[in-house]
Amino acid sequence: MENPAVGIVEKLQDLGLTKREAEVYLAIWIKKGATVKELLESLDVHQPQLYNIIQSLIRKGFVRASGGRPRIYTASDIVSLIDVQKMKLDLLKESLEEELKKMRINSEEEVPYISIARNLDGVLSGLIETINSAEVEIRAELPYSIFKEVTPYLLNALQRGVNLYLLVYPETKTFNEFELFKDRVKIRTSELGNFLLLIADLSVGVYSKRRFFSVSKSPIPRTEIYGYIVHEKDLFLRLLNIHNNLWIKAKEVLCWEPKPEIYPKTFMEFSMALNEIEALLKLGYTPIVTVEGKDTKEGLPVKMEGKVRSINKSGIISNFVLETEKGILTVGGFDAEVEDIEAQKIRIEKLEK
Repeated sequence: MENPAVGIVEKLQDLGLTKREAEVYLAIWIKKGATVKELLESLDVHQPQLYNIIQSLIRKGFVRASGGRPRIYTASDIVSLIDVQKMKLDLLKESLEEELKKMRINSEEEVPYISIARNLDGVLSGLIETINSAEVEIRAELPYSIFKEVTPYLLNALQRGVNLYLLVYPETKTFNEFELFKDRVKIRTSELGNFLLLIADLSVGVYSKRRFFSVSKSPIPRTEIYGYIVHEKDLFLRLLNIHNNLWIKAKEVLCWEPKPEIYPKTFMEFSMALNEIEALLKLGYTPIVTVEGKDTKEGLPVKMEGKVRSINKSGIISNFVLETEKGILTVGGFDAEVEDIEAQKIRIEKLEK
């Protein structure tokens, strides 16, 4: 059985201590205070090195020294230390966020299509940054362990008015905190997922292997986990094709009820908009929608409003028929070819009976 002290030392290293510093801190904590002599008897470390380690711990606030002789060193309460660090980080976060915004030069240069996020912390950081960037909608397929880590950020996104489409695996039923936002969230669960995937506004996303987070196989060290930060719409749509196949089969846990009071509602990803429109047509409603996108023949940007009259689903072709002042048009999703309009954003404005 693994020595519990090993796990504690690793966690102390996550707080910025070296392995030796963590071991010395733990020894002082266990002894409820100790002299250098007592520490030398229990630790495999030379006296000059021990003095240096203790001085470093004092500078970092982890250890205090008495005024008398011999000096007795006591360990600071770890919870208090973490609380202080959290306050410092919150202040640093606000300050840096503001200063970096001022320094960033507005540019049309594209970011790399794909970059690698190293280790679990890198993947989590990418997920949080992506969630915080969302303005319209988030599509996600997440292992439960990761879902729990990012739940506060997902709830913040919902508070900002972002729509959330979330599939969690393995199956769970603990989504009570999302009930407050039931008009903006759809949650489904499955026993098994395809991957870790989270996409904001079809503009940025995070992808990682399912194997890294499997509960049925041996855990993988945090440092060996990696993921990809992606800025490639075509790749998102290919991954969402896989995701949508599971979404259809997954168990519905939370979903808004299609009714006039919840609109207007904006969609960036075509398949979700089409599903919503199909549900409304079946209920006898006529959706009034605004479509932003481009003319597939001329390639020119378009924005138009109209009434949805029907939908078409045949093989790989999915679209809807829109009645506008300029006539009847067909509207498809990303990379549409046979339709009149390639939709990039769809807003269901209101419903008519």
